[in-house]
Amino acid sequence: MKKVLWVFTVVLVGLMIASCDLLQKPPLLKTVTVDGNLSDWESYVYTDGATDSQWGVNNEIHKAGILFDATNLYIAGEFTKEGYNNFMVIVDLSGVTGAADTSKHPWGRQYKFEKGDVDFVIETWANGYNAWRFTSSEATGVSVTLASTETTGGRKRVEIAVPLANLGVTDASKLSLRAVFVLTGGVDDNGKKQCAGDFYPNQGFETGDGGYTAPVVIKKTISNPTK
Repeated sequence: MKKVLWVFTVVLVGLMIASCDLLQKPPLLKTVTVDGNLSDWESYVYTDGATDSQWGVNNEIHKAGILFDATNLYIAGEFTKEGYNNFMVIVDLSGVTGAADTSKHPWGRQYKFEKGDVDFVIETWANGYNAWRFTSSEATGVSVTLASTETTGGRKRVEIAVPLANLGVTDASKLSLRAVFVLTGGVDDNGKKQCAGDFYPNQGFETGDGGYTAPVVIKKTISNPTK
């Protein structure tokens, strides 16, 4: 009798695992035109609060989005910024081995995911950018296609395409990702404090001066849409 129950349990567990796999929705593979116009993103570009930056309206994330198709990773952003602050996107890709944090960032940025690793980072100040693929040993520069425009209200709008092959992704049909968007500054106090004015999604730990113990631990992210 015990043997029969054991066999039944194994079969039941196997069926449950198989059914869960069948219920998982495949990723949405959506192609957008990289021209600085975000209308073809439809509902997949998200709006951030207009007054939730710790540094005021001149350093604010307004819109953010991330998609991919079989060939490219796409990033959208709309923001305002001052001085040497930048619009930064940090991405964790499934099936790719990255870095534990951004400590190998050439400019010393200090961020990490609470769960997962850092595979790709881009910073843009509008029509200029720097982008890197992160591994456990280094951060290597990556070329992207970037289009930028400016809204009538003076916001900077960027649209970016990154070849998935340059990020180590071989099969987009199995890819999932998580990302966070940051209006970032530099590191102060001899590398002990990372400055950030705004996050999308909001993290829940934002403080009045936008200075956080380094590395900043990212707790909330957005994921790629599914079908």
